Amino acid sequence: MKIATVQFAPGFRQKRENLKRLSVLVQEAAQSGARIVVLPELCATGYSFMDKTAAAEEAEVIAPGAMTYDVMASLATKYKVHIFYGLIESDKGKLYNSQVCISPDKVAESVRKINRWANDFLWAESGRSNPPVVEIDGLRVGLLICRDVRDKVNSKWTDLYSPGDADVVCLSANWGKGGFPSTSWMDFVEENKTALVISNRYGLESNNDFGEGGICIIAKNGQIQCEGLKWSADCIVYGDL
Repeated sequence: MKIATVQFAPGFRQKRENLKRLSVLVQEAAQSGARIVVLPELCATGYSFMDKTAAAEEAEVIAPGAMTYDVMASLATKYKVHIFYGLIESDKGKLYNSQVCISPDKVAESVRKINRWANDFLWAESGRSNPPVVEIDGLRVGLLICRDVRDKVNSKWTDLYSPGDADVVCLSANWGKGGFPSTSWMDFVEENKTALVISNRYGLESNNDFGEGGICIIAKNGQIQCEGLKWSADCIVYGDL
């Protein structure tokens, strides 16, 4: 199966423009043969919200009629791809940093970020359940958000993933500056005996410096695919699983 991971820097609170740009990237990936396309954390809105009021103005439910869902569902159906993407989720008055997997038949699975970081603490509730695993063309594919690649909350929490849970995990991240590839990514692959697909953003945003980005696909044996990576630019990296 061909998988595409996208590097993308959203304009902060420019949802319509971000979705237009993301649509072009998803189309390019699908037309290149990808069956799975992974987009960054909070890719439609940007990250650096300073309070719940501002975040709530950009929040959406994961359902038909919501702008981001409708755009992603339309793309998934049109190009027959599964799309993993991040958004601010609104549910019963609470806000979450969430990742969604939308299928070609518009079925959505989602996970809420557990290990919050930086601005997350200003507006987002912490998730309370392990990520789901969906089956795509015979592959068991897991969901995951950024810092949750640490694979736990604390010493009392059961690992989010264990060896055998998934064939591949799709990570939507706003990773920030640092070494590439991150040792956290490599450790996750080794500990869970799974491939890992990392989608990431880049650039400066308010109080956060996300550096030059960095996306890749790490196979179960630790081999890294990053051909096509362009520092500080929107780009796509492809890999076969």
